[in-house]
Amino acid sequence: MNPLALLDGSTPREILARRGGGKARQLAAMEALGLTVPPWFCLPVEALDLALDGAVEPDCGRASAAAPEVPPAVAEAIRRELDARGLTTRFLAVRSSGLEEDGAERSYAGQFESVLHCRGHAQVLAAVRRCWRSAFSDRVQAYRQALGDGTHPIRMGVIVQEMVDAEVAGVAFSRDPLRPLERDHVIIESVWGLGEGLVSGEMPADRHTVHRVSGDVVTEVVEKERARVRAPGGGTRDVPLPDPDRTRSSLTAEQAAEVARTAVRLEEALGSPQDVEWAFQGGRLSLLQTRPVTTLPPQALFDPGVTGDEPVIWDNSNIIESYSGVTTPLTFSHVSRSYREVYRVTCRAAGVPEAIVARHEPMFRNMLGLVRGRIYYNLANWYRLLSLFPLLGRSGRFMETMMGVRASLPEELADRVDPTATAPRYGLGRRLALLARLARTVAGGDRERARFLRRMDAVCGPLEEADLASMSLPDLLKAHQLLEERILKHWTAPINNDTRCMISFGLLGLLTRRWITRDPDDAAALQNDLLCGQGDLTSAEPTRLLLAIARDVDREGGELRRRILEGDPQEVWAELEEEAPDLRHRFDAYLRRFGFRCVDELKLETLDFHDRPWLLVTTVAGYLRHGVPSSREMAERERSVREGAESRVTAALSRPRRFVFNVVLGWTRRAVADRERLRFERTRAFGVMRRIFRGMGRNLVALGRLEDPEDVFYLTVEELLAFGEGRSVALDLHSLADVRKREYQEYRTTPAPPDRFLTRGAVGASLSYPDLLAARDLAAPEELDDHPDLLRGTPCCAGVVEAVVRVAHSFEDCAGSHGEILVTQRTDPGWIPVFPGLAGLLVERGGLLSHSAVVAREMGIPTIVGLGGRPMERLRTGDRVRMDGGRGTVEVLP
Repeated sequence: MNPLALLDGSTPREILARRGGGKARQLAAMEALGLTVPPWFCLPVEALDLALDGAVEPDCGRASAAAPEVPPAVAEAIRRELDARGLTTRFLAVRSSGLEEDGAERSYAGQFESVLHCRGHAQVLAAVRRCWRSAFSDRVQAYRQALGDGTHPIRMGVIVQEMVDAEVAGVAFSRDPLRPLERDHVIIESVWGLGEGLVSGEMPADRHTVHRVSGDVVTEVVEKERARVRAPGGGTRDVPLPDPDRTRSSLTAEQAAEVARTAVRLEEALGSPQDVEWAFQGGRLSLLQTRPVTTLPPQALFDPGVTGDEPVIWDNSNIIESYSGVTTPLTFSHVSRSYREVYRVTCRAAGVPEAIVARHEPMFRNMLGLVRGRIYYNLANWYRLLSLFPLLGRSGRFMETMMGVRASLPEELADRVDPTATAPRYGLGRRLALLARLARTVAGGDRERARFLRRMDAVCGPLEEADLASMSLPDLLKAHQLLEERILKHWTAPINNDTRCMISFGLLGLLTRRWITRDPDDAAALQNDLLCGQGDLTSAEPTRLLLAIARDVDREGGELRRRILEGDPQEVWAELEEEAPDLRHRFDAYLRRFGFRCVDELKLETLDFHDRPWLLVTTVAGYLRHGVPSSREMAERERSVREGAESRVTAALSRPRRFVFNVVLGWTRRAVADRERLRFERTRAFGVMRRIFRGMGRNLVALGRLEDPEDVFYLTVEELLAFGEGRSVALDLHSLADVRKREYQEYRTTPAPPDRFLTRGAVGASLSYPDLLAARDLAAPEELDDHPDLLRGTPCCAGVVEAVVRVAHSFEDCAGSHGEILVTQRTDPGWIPVFPGLAGLLVERGGLLSHSAVVAREMGIPTIVGLGGRPMERLRTGDRVRMDGGRGTVEVLP
C-alpha cells in the first residue's frame, strides 16, 4: 500500500486505527452505521513523518521551532483528492487526528489544532501545517507528561472534511460525566451557529436532559447574546443574536430527542459511553465526531446496560458520633462482626424463624460499611431488618429518628431500593406470636435487663481485675472468645430496649407534633426539654464525679489547687499518692468504674484513662480554670427546663390527652435512661476488648510479627484469630499492617466522603473513584442564595479544597502558580500547562463540556465552571476559600 495514499471511510478500520488516528477511526465507524457524516478524507501519519524528515528529537518527538512544510507529494495528493471529491470550492474543516486521540483512555480534548472554514488548496495546506505544529506545542507536552504519555513520539493524521454551515450545534454525552451512577439520561448542550463557541467555553449553552427510554426532554435555557458563524472570506466571526433567539431554546424538543437517540445508538454500537459533536443544517442532523467518555469509571465497576442492579445508600448520621473520622481496620472488623452476631441473635430470640434468619444473612453481614476509613450505615438493610417484624416494618420514621438519619429514602430511589421487597409473609399464627413477643419487649424488660447486668458483672468484672497486659497470646484469644460467647451472643436486652426506645421516642414526637405544636423544630426542642433533668442517666455520672472532685479541690484551695492548675499533669499524677492520698484514692476509684470512658471510646485504638490516667488531672484543672458549677446549680437549671416544658404540655392538653401523653412520656424517660445504662455496658465491654487487643499487640511484637504494639489495630479480628488458630494465610503481619497504615494515612489527609451518598455495582471498586461519592451526595441541598460569602456554579470535577486563590485576568497572571485555586473568566487549551500545579480551578464562563472542563476532569483537578456571583470582581489574589467541586460551591473564608 502506498504510504501516502489518503484514507477515508472505505479504509479498513484496523488501517485507520494504525495510520489515520482516532478521529478518522470514529468517523468511519459512524458512516458504517449509516449515520450522516459530512464528506471527508484523511492524511495518514506517514505524511507528517515525511514532512519532519529527521527534524524530530529522539527523546520526545518534539519538532524544530519552525512548522514543517507540506511535502510536494503530499500537497499534490491533497489537490487531487479535493478535485475528485468536488471540495476545492467548498468550505472545509481541517482537524488533527492523533493516534492517541479520542481513545478509551485519553481524549486529548482540545489539545491539537482545528481550522474551520478553509477554502482552496493553499488554505488547506496552511491549515495542515497548523495541525502538525500543534502536535509539538507546550500545552500538548504538559498534557502528555501529566498523563504519563511523554516518552514516545506523537504520530498524527489530519482530517479534511466539508464544513456544516450549522444553524445550531453542540455536544451530547450519552452518560452524564458528573453523575457516573446515573444511567437514565443523555446530556446535551447546544448553541446557535457553530459549536466552536461552546467547546471553547466562550459562549453559554442551553442544556437538555433527555430520558434514554421515554425520550422526555427537560431544557434549561440560558440567555445567549452571540452566535459564532462562518465569515464571508473564510474563518469564523461572532454576530449578535436577534432578541427572540436570545431567550428561547436553540434546540427543539424533537431535535434534542433525535440527538439523544443517536448518542445512545453510538454507545451501544461502539461499546462505551460517547461524547458526540453534532450540528443541524436545514433541519438535518450531521455528526462531526465522537469519542469515548474517558472520565467515567470502567465498565467492570458496573454493567451500563443493567438497570435492575441495586444502589447502596450510605449514611453516617449519628454513627459518626461514635466513630468520627478515620477508624482502624481492627475496630471496624470488631464492630461489623458484633452487629452481625447481635442482630442475628436478637431476631432468633424474638421468634423470627431460623430459615428467614438464614435467608437474610447478607443483610446481617452488611449492616455497616467502611468507606475510605469512615464507618457508615448500609441504610436499606436497617429498613429490611425492621421488615422482619410485623408492624415494625412501618416504623421507618421512628428508626430514622433514633438513628439520627436526617432524611428518608429519596423518592427517586424508592422503587429501586425497596427494603420490604424481601419481607417475609407470615401466617396468622406466626404474626400473633411475633406481636406478642414484641408487646412484651415494648412493655418492660426490667428482669431481662437485670439478668444482662448480672452477666456483664460476672464476665467483665474478673477481666477488669486481671492483668491482661501480662497474659500470653493464647490466653488473650480465650478471653476474646469468652466475651463473644458469654456477652455478644446474649445481647438481646440492649437491642430490645433500643426497640422500646425507638417506638416510645417516636410516639412521643408524634404526639408532640400533633397535639401541641405543628412546627417540627419547636416540637423537637420541646420533646428534648421534656427528657431533660432525669438525674439518673449513667452517661452523666462520670462527669458528675469529676465535677465533685473539682469542687472539693476548689473549696480546699491551697497548694494542691495551685499544683493542679499550674503543674505538669503527669508529674502531678505521680506525686498524688504521697502528697494527696485521698484525692488519688478517689481518682483510682474513678478509674475502676469509668477508666474506659474517653473521647472516641468505641474506637479500640483510642488511648483511654487507663492508658493515660494523668488526663484526669488535666480534666479537673479545666473545670477549675473555667469555674465549677455547683451540683445545685446544675440540678436547678435542668429542673427549670424540664418543668417549663411540662407546664407547656399541661396548658396545651385536655385531661384525657394529658393522661395519654404523660404515660408515653414516662415510658420514654425510662427507655432513654435504660438505653444510656446499657450503652454504658457496651462501652465497658469495649474497654475490656481494647485491653485484650493491646495485649495481643504486645505479644505479636515479642513474637517478631509486628514492630509496634499499636500496629495491631491495622489487622482485623479474623486475621488475629486465624493467626492464633493456624488458619492464617499470611504470617508477615508487619508488612500487612504497614500497607494499611499508609493507606489509612491517605484517608486522614484527604477530604471525607459526604455524609449521605450512594454507590452502585461493586462497592469496593467504586471507592477507588472518589468522584462517585461526591457526585451523588444525597444530603439535603443547602440554601445558598442569601449567603453573602457563598458562590455557586456548575460542578465539574469533584473534590473539596481549602486554599488561597489566584485571580488571573490573563494567562500571564498564572506565572509561578502552585498549590493555589485559580480563578479566571475563561480558559482555553493553551492554559493546560498550568493545570497540574493547581489545587483547584474556578471558571466564571464555560460549560461542563468545554475542552478545559474535559481536561480538568481528566487530570482530576477540582473544578467549578459557570461560577456565578461575579467571582472576578469579588475575589482578590490571596483570598482564602473553600471550594467543593462536587456541590459546585465556593465559600469565602475570613
